[in-house]
Amino acid sequence: MKHYLFFLLIIAFLSGCKEKTFQLYKITGNQLDINDSLSTDSIFLNSIRPYKDTLRNKINTYLCYNPVILDRKEMPLESSLGNLYADICYEKANTIFLKKTTKKIDFALFNFGGIRTTIPKGNITVENIFKLMPFENKLVVVELSGKQTQVLFDYLENRKEAHPISHLRLKMTGNKLSSILINGAPFDVSKNYFVLTHDYLQHGGDQMNFFKDPISLFDTEYKVRDAIIDSLKDIDTIKVKLDGRFVKIK
Repeated sequence: MKHYLFFLLIIAFLSGCKEKTFQLYKITGNQLDINDSLSTDSIFLNSIRPYKDTLRNKINTYLCYNPVILDRKEMPLESSLGNLYADICYEKANTIFLKKTTKKIDFALFNFGGIRTTIPKGNITVENIFKLMPFENKLVVVELSGKQTQVLFDYLENRKEAHPISHLRLKMTGNKLSSILINGAPFDVSKNYFVLTHDYLQHGGDQMNFFKDPISLFDTEYKVRDAIIDSLKDIDTIKVKLDGRFVKIK
């Protein structure tokens, strides 16, 4: 009898575990205004104060002096800010890449839209660079075939924007690229090239789909923002200018 009752209990339990279907009837919500009328939670504020103070000290750390405002819209195809950004990233990443692979990066390309603000005149702090580069993008090196690299140059030709570039010199005649020099040598479509960019663009961001399927991919594990901060803290004054790396002849 006991076994029979136990068996009935098991059946009753399993029948109660059958899948049930529910239908959403209504969703309601209330808007809560965050303003001075809300009371302060002193316990919470005291608990986060040490972290807040540490972050404030870090973000206000002085890096260097900047004598002029640097803006990405300085010229149609080139900017001093873009040159500074691309050159810093190239130098930092190339040191890592050379040490790990014994090879050098051929050139660097980043996107115009990735520069989010100006670098103001005066004392530059970590906060300025966080505003300039608020993303967590990491520097990566992609190996592209000559044909893939040609698509990259077609992109620059069509977009006609001041994308940050380094170790490239480009000339446009009319609406066409008439000269492409990579480290002083003419572009050779039969060669492979190691190109520095960051992971967002490597995944096709800003329609840079030519980066998506590289022959090889090397992750430096170095954030763009950290590369800029590390470089600026080692100098006294920012010195950068237009050097004609991307110009239109006529």
